[in-house]
Amino acid sequence: MTYLAPRQGLFAIIILISFFIQTLLLLISSSQQIDELKMQTGERMLVQLIEEVKLPLLSKDKVSLSVLTGRYTSENNVASLTIKDIDNEVLLQTGQAQMLEGDNIEQPVILGDTVIGSVQMTLRKTSNGEIIASQWLFILGSFITHLLIWLLYGYIARPTRAQLAALSREVQDYLIRQNRLPIAGQGVSTATSTSGQAGLNIHQALGDYIKAHQDSTETGDTKIPVDNSAKTDPAIGQSALQRSSSQPNEHLPVDYSAGSVSSEGGLSANGGLSANGSLSANGAEHNSNSDGATKALVADRALKVASVQIHFYDPNSLLKTLAHEKSEPYFALCTQLLERTIEELLKQQILFGIKLKNKPIFDENGATVEFIGTTSHSKVGLAAMMLAKAYVMLNQVTYMKHRELQRFALEIMVGVSDQESSDKLQHLMLNNAKANDILTLLPVEGIKQLRGLIQLSSLKNPTTVYERDCAHLDGVSDSMMQRLINVRDGVLLSALS
Repeated sequence: MTYLAPRQGLFAIIILISFFIQTLLLLISSSQQIDELKMQTGERMLVQLIEEVKLPLLSKDKVSLSVLTGRYTSENNVASLTIKDIDNEVLLQTGQAQMLEGDNIEQPVILGDTVIGSVQMTLRKTSNGEIIASQWLFILGSFITHLLIWLLYGYIARPTRAQLAALSREVQDYLIRQNRLPIAGQGVSTATSTSGQAGLNIHQALGDYIKAHQDSTETGDTKIPVDNSAKTDPAIGQSALQRSSSQPNEHLPVDYSAGSVSSEGGLSANGGLSANGSLSANGAEHNSNSDGATKALVADRALKVASVQIHFYDPNSLLKTLAHEKSEPYFALCTQLLERTIEELLKQQILFGIKLKNKPIFDENGATVEFIGTTSHSKVGLAAMMLAKAYVMLNQVTYMKHRELQRFALEIMVGVSDQESSDKLQHLMLNNAKANDILTLLPVEGIKQLRGLIQLSSLKNPTTVYERDCAHLDGVSDSMMQRLINVRDGVLLSALS
């Protein structure tokens, strides 16, 4: 017998709500795009019309004004055009729908340095019917996609034989607790003489069991359908329970080829959890005598101190050949720019409660900045990423300026991590970072602080646990970029003052 998936009706309602929300968002976004396009087109048309009506407007020639505005009012997006003289009196009002409300664009008509009148254009509003008519193919495809998702859920979420067998065992246990089954050890004759009554009791107990679990099902437990064939023939229900009681430990076979369960509940072997619950993967570096990846997984730690490592990108080892009297002023300049960047950055309201833990100074190995939060809501991970991006932007400006002046300068690469992972991140930067790259090895708590503001992407072809956890900065949001530009401009302006 085929059973329906649990709560398939409720899932259908969720699917319908999702479809309507998607359609609503499509209407809103399409309406905004069309309105913006109409506004831009209307402004260009209005500028062109003003140039053409200057002389007729000066002489108040209504016939010429009517002829000139005729080809503009023939546009579908233009509802009406109104031309007024210097005294704000209407000389001409024309259009296909003069009483229609819409977006108004009004500009004065200037001849030389004198305002001789004004022109007002009213644009039609975009109706939802027009959007649906133009986007019907997308809406139909979205509806079909949601329908397929609902059908797929109804197929894959149906109860399996294992779930039905588990239900049968639970029913048996329930019946034993309720003293509705004959207890082992009683005479065979007693069980035989009461078989008909026992069948009825089983049927009744099954109904009681289902009713007893309806409340828990409504609160979120999975509802397991029951074979109703036992209602028509009590003997069938009796034989089914007898078969299940004769094999109380029967389970479906489980494939442990990819991983086996240890005595402590962890999964071991290829790609599983070891006996102590830690993760070990085939191909990853593993040493049972070291603290290894199982002890220092980045995702499991809290973020207390965020570290920003700034290293010079020097593939040709030019810094080693630089004289001391030239390298020291360059390091001092880098230190000064970094200090001013931190000052400007900590003025941002989004970084409230962030303080500098150390005093960074540049040398041949670069510089390290550490941030610490003073409140539970302080976003030290976000502060570190913002500093990394802001200083890369500043260094790009100073690097290009030094190149123009034919002076020594180097590009940089930056890494952001928590304090515990700084050494690992430094090793990853040497192997994976290039000029102006920003790598991060933050725990989950730090990654959550970047949501909606900073976009990360994983490293390609990782070979170690840390390379899998490491990511590089891929982009920032518009609001975040504006904040960073303000920080950069503030540092440059303070350097020029």
